[in-house]
Amino acid sequence: MQAIESLSDLFKQLQGQYRIYDMGCCLSKLSSTDFQAFEAGQKAYPLPWLRHAWVGILLWPQAKQQAQATPTIWFLKFPLDERGQLIQASRDEFLNQLLETIGTNMLDQAAASEWAEQLKHSNLAFTPEQARMAAFHAHASLVLEQPASSYYTAVSQYMRSNQLDQNWQKLGLQGFADFAARLETHADWHQQVAQLPAPVLETLAVQLENQQLNHKLARAFIERGQSSSVEGEKVTCLRAVSQTPDAGSRQQWLAQLMASDVITGVEVLATITGKCSNDLLDPQLMALFLHQCAHDQGVFNGLVQELMYRPKLRGVVLAAFRAPERSPQLIQAIGALMGQNQS
Repeated sequence: MQAIESLSDLFKQLQGQYRIYDMGCCLSKLSSTDFQAFEAGQKAYPLPWLRHAWVGILLWPQAKQQAQATPTIWFLKFPLDERGQLIQASRDEFLNQLLETIGTNMLDQAAASEWAEQLKHSNLAFTPEQARMAAFHAHASLVLEQPASSYYTAVSQYMRSNQLDQNWQKLGLQGFADFAARLETHADWHQQVAQLPAPVLETLAVQLENQQLNHKLARAFIERGQSSSVEGEKVTCLRAVSQTPDAGSRQQWLAQLMASDVITGVEVLATITGKCSNDLLDPQLMALFLHQCAHDQGVFNGLVQELMYRPKLRGVVLAAFRAPERSPQLIQAIGALMGQNQS
């Protein structure tokens, strides 16, 4: 038997199947190749958040006839070093405890239950917030070819109705998660977006941030966000379109939100950091972002340091720090951040 030195080694010996998800800024699938390279210290974690890699792991039996059995699910947060790479000692401790408790028999229900109880006391374990947990279960049901939750039908019917201001209070969160995960199976409903009550809009948007919206749907959310004077609603719509392939429309809106003649709200800036950080690979958007953050030193320190942990963004941030067209306020904010890091 091959020596087990990582979770990836363990999964290769699993008599079943597995899928790994990033659970940080949104829910997205991680390839086994990327996760293996991360564990081996060959590359930084691609989607860090708060200096951790937030991972959801779904394990299930190989045979289709066993797929209705309760899957094994782990939620783990791995600490990262200053380069965004795994601090391997934390993983090694977890792996050793796992092997001592259940060995490689992770799909045995009794063994899995015993480990789940021990996992509650691990420093690596975490419980996703309610909306992210709902998204995970929605995606898991698709992977396992299981039916959606009992809340799904009511949400689907509501989204097709012409009475969006009625009966939405009875709709369940899991139903919205199931609806979002099955977005491709629904007829185009972009015209509904402008009429959705604010609580429904927010609940749905938090699930749509895990999906790639088509152009019409993304455009509908952007237009609602642009027409709203409420910062919270702008944030909601920004979350909904954060993963749409229509990056051009989203980036145009971001440029408007961060224009130099306005002061962008902290909630919007935090959402850009967490949900739309890839858009900041554009040097012009990065410059606007840093300019807006510089209005508040605490905001600047917190959000910029988070971006510095992103492998693809660190160089863009540092280039913006050296740009000749920096404002005096930005120069002061950069100096204060550097001084804090050196002290």
